[in-house]
Amino acid sequence: MALAIGDIHGCLTSLRALVAQLPPGEELVFLGDYVDRGPDTAGVIDYLVELAERRPCRLLMGNHEHMMHRASIHLGEVDVWRVNGGDATLRSYRQDPQDWLRLHDRASPLRRFLNFFPRLALWYEDENALYVHAGIDIQIPDMADQKPEVLLWIRERFYQRWADWQGKPVVFGHTPTRTMGLPRGQIFQQGKLFGIDTGCVYGGVLTALDTRSGRIYQQESEMPIRR
Repeated sequence: MALAIGDIHGCLTSLRALVAQLPPGEELVFLGDYVDRGPDTAGVIDYLVELAERRPCRLLMGNHEHMMHRASIHLGEVDVWRVNGGDATLRSYRQDPQDWLRLHDRASPLRRFLNFFPRLALWYEDENALYVHAGIDIQIPDMADQKPEVLLWIRERFYQRWADWQGKPVVFGHTPTRTMGLPRGQIFQQGKLFGIDTGCVYGGVLTALDTRSGRIYQQESEMPIRR
């Protein structure tokens, strides 16, 4: 079986505590958004690298990893990344955001992340489910034909059309379930779609879902509740 884990966003303490609850040896599928907004992106990346050395892990790419990677290379992408929580990530790498902008080689302080980035896949499939960061174009049944920007960014055009999807169950993150009108800590479950970004970085919980049994594991956030 596989255990899917929702958006982490730099919440290392919550991540460690959640993993400690999970059955040892089972494969973990991380749905992306490890970076930005929370207190310790650098620690989360280092922890995931170490974790993948001692148990099976699948690491997917989120839109925040994509933004961070582009910002480290293209100056024109920096403002978008910073607006979306990049400053917290820079501070976790001991970089003052304004000083970092003036560096000739902005990639160098982020080298640990840039070495990690090539490990990230856009989607994964096992016998139980499809796993993706944001969602899929439900009109395209072949995952190989899905557009990367859809897999990383789609929201309502995916999950609001849950009744139209007849394929394998899809487990996704990206959209905090509180923005779907759900109570704190509740996952989105409609038809064959399972949304498990339960807003850890906003003071919610960090969620893992056993895709075979449906069992849910959760860990309280280390962050204050944000409305």
